[in-house]
Amino acid sequence: MKKHSIFVLKNYLRASRKGLLSFLSIFSVVGVFIGVTALILVIGIMTGFQQELRDRIIGMTPHIMVHKFFFTPFEEDPAYPEKILQIKGVKSCNSFIATKTALVKDEYSEGAVVKGVPELPSGVKIITGDSAFNDRRIYLGLNIAASVAAMPGDTIKVYSPTKVKRTPFGLVMNSLDVEVGGVFDAGLYDYNTSYAFTTLNTLQELLSMGDSIMGYEVFLNDPFLAENVEAEIRKNFSYPFTTSNWMELNKTVFQALKLEKLGMYLVLALTIIVASFGIIAVLMLLVTQKTREIGVLRAMGFTKGDVRNTFVSLGLLLSNIGLVGGLLTGLLLSTLSNKFGIFRLPPDVYFIDRVPIVVRGQDILYIIILTLVISFFASLIPAVRASKMEPVEAIRYE
Repeated sequence: MKKHSIFVLKNYLRASRKGLLSFLSIFSVVGVFIGVTALILVIGIMTGFQQELRDRIIGMTPHIMVHKFFFTPFEEDPAYPEKILQIKGVKSCNSFIATKTALVKDEYSEGAVVKGVPELPSGVKIITGDSAFNDRRIYLGLNIAASVAAMPGDTIKVYSPTKVKRTPFGLVMNSLDVEVGGVFDAGLYDYNTSYAFTTLNTLQELLSMGDSIMGYEVFLNDPFLAENVEAEIRKNFSYPFTTSNWMELNKTVFQALKLEKLGMYLVLALTIIVASFGIIAVLMLLVTQKTREIGVLRAMGFTKGDVRNTFVSLGLLLSNIGLVGGLLTGLLLSTLSNKFGIFRLPPDVYFIDRVPIVVRGQDILYIIILTLVISFFASLIPAVRASKMEPVEAIRYE
């Protein structure tokens, strides 16, 4: 801006601090401040929720599963994992068996998905018991253990859903006595209430499967390359084999979160739009009060562009005060929330019990751009009106 435009801008800024203009100026700044603070917090919560949920899912589920259609058991072949391990990006490949069954201890019983694996998933956090993953031992989710009143060292019965014996007293399900090795917290409510882990040999014995397995769990160095690695695996495993990856299995969850985040972004953007009406009111009233001065300035050589730029700059200055204050407050509240765990969630509804607020640089950039664009167009309306005034008519204005 030109020096004389800056001088006029300072003069108008002082004028906006008096009377009704003062109230409208404070209203517009506070509106932008609240809108930006809310955007920082809500977008940070949505981003943190999405990342936390994603990380816990990655820790509990294989990045890629290779299995036959309908999870039909098949004889394990050492050549299969060797092919998978040769693909670039693959970290490990493990055999697995999974079945839905019933766990019984005394008069307590609970349904569960029992998974037979070589080792416990990385996302499993043992909260009581040990991690000695041996045969005839089982590890229960926190809520399952509570349902059957089981503690480490207790013996529970695991029933086979496929092997049913006919006896004179009716049908009897085959069962296996196993020791509770530990109780885990996966950080995900669904896993705590429905999953249990045991060794591959234990589940093969229960289901009388011999050396058969249901498929392979593939873990990658970078889980986000799952689709690319899956495409390579499919080249080596044709029908009757099929594959699935963790992003595909949880696609609906992440799409819903992304849509919800966009919806919240648009709703909170309305707060800034409402605040922009305050900026319009401030500038329109200022134009009305300074009409004769604008005419004098035009007569002294001020161009239409100078007048327009002066009022646009004043509107942007007011909005930037609220923008900077909102950014600093939002970041401060985010830091305090992460430190003291202010935002808690019911785990049976939202999968996790707390949400870290993750404020990304690109989100801050979007908020800044959105605020400046709205403020610019809000300031442009009265600025254009002021710039169109003819000097003679403006000077004669009363």
